[in-house]
Amino acid sequence: MVSFNAQTSAATPQEWFSDPRWPLVPALDTDSLRALDSLMVFAAHPDDETLGVGGLLARCAELSIPTRIVVATGDGPRLDELRNALEELGVNARIDFLGFPDGSLKKHADRLASDLADIVHDVDGTCWLVAPWPGDRHGDHRTLGRELARIPHRPGTSTFFYPVWLWQWGTPDECPWDRALEISLSDPIRRKKNNALDQYASQIQSAGNPGGVLTNDFLAHARTGHEIVIAPATREQQPPSAVLAAHFEKIHSEHDDPWSVRTRWYERRKRAVTMATLPREHFSRALEIGCSIGEVSADLIERCDRLVAIDGSEAAVATARRRLGDDKAATVQHMRVPYDWPSGDYDLIVVSEVAYYLADDEWRETIRRCRKSLSPDGVIVLCHWLGAADDFAQSGERAHQAFRSESALAATVVHRDAEFLLEVFENRDGSSDG
Repeated sequence: MVSFNAQTSAATPQEWFSDPRWPLVPALDTDSLRALDSLMVFAAHPDDETLGVGGLLARCAELSIPTRIVVATGDGPRLDELRNALEELGVNARIDFLGFPDGSLKKHADRLASDLADIVHDVDGTCWLVAPWPGDRHGDHRTLGRELARIPHRPGTSTFFYPVWLWQWGTPDECPWDRALEISLSDPIRRKKNNALDQYASQIQSAGNPGGVLTNDFLAHARTGHEIVIAPATREQQPPSAVLAAHFEKIHSEHDDPWSVRTRWYERRKRAVTMATLPREHFSRALEIGCSIGEVSADLIERCDRLVAIDGSEAAVATARRRLGDDKAATVQHMRVPYDWPSGDYDLIVVSEVAYYLADDEWRETIRRCRKSLSPDGVIVLCHWLGAADDFAQSGERAHQAFRSESALAATVVHRDAEFLLEVFENRDGSSDG
């Protein structure tokens, strides 16, 4: 599991400011803004709108474009800070507060989607819907952007995304440069944005507020750096697996055992339980999805004739290959599910600690591919932690529920404790989706 610390920077402001790709980013022209009948900006938390697109809001206000702000979370003091910030930007906007708990949007995704659909249904004319980027590292940002993008829009509406924590937790290589538009900010608008940012005193780190999440380095980008919006792409709704890929690659490159799977009791106990729940002593051909550094792989190879282990990180694959050594029965491949998939049928498929990094549509496709690759007498093992982390697209519990529904397989073994859920599904009727 990976969580993100607001105090940790993956790249310095100078690394962002000096990236040679900035001159290639086209500027948003004023004529495009003048053509708008309205602008609707969605924020997961009060301050996202100012951090991400405060300049855009101020420019639209100068052009007298009607604006609506939709805020998913926030309490009284932070909402007051939002109102003060909009006043500094010169924005006279309708504000909708949805009232969801901070940090928990993914737990309320269905109700959030319903509320967003009702709001978008009211849109008339030419309107921009601007929301947090689904690739942003904060779980609330990803959930809000992803759910908005899934809603069918009326003709005349266009969706754009804005990053917030990309500037702190990401690196220039993770920015979708080819889909970015820069919001050019004049000096007066830049001053308005800075004054608006100052209104969020409860969030700014200072001597009097050491717990503030907005550090000086982070604010440096918002105050003086570039402001962009990102156009959606065909695969925009795959943030955890696609956008976090570079992050996991970095983790595996820098750490031989990033989650201490060799030594932590949780990991060692989970492997032992997994092996003990396999319904047969030996299998012909096994597939392990998300093998990481190969510790589960080493146990599986003792129970099967052939093992195909796959992972989305090249560094993890290299470590797993070293772990398995010269064992000719094991093949470790670099693949990112569900877009990459090994050929052949398997009588054992193991999916452990993977599903919560996949968006709903990715997980459904992964389930479909598992069923298609499962032999008539095959077994699928699912095992996931029951906790929560910012980089999860869904909970382990929800992933298992979706598997039961989509796979049409019944669990023959269910192990649940305070830390993880493990289920064994057997293809006892001999059916196959292949």
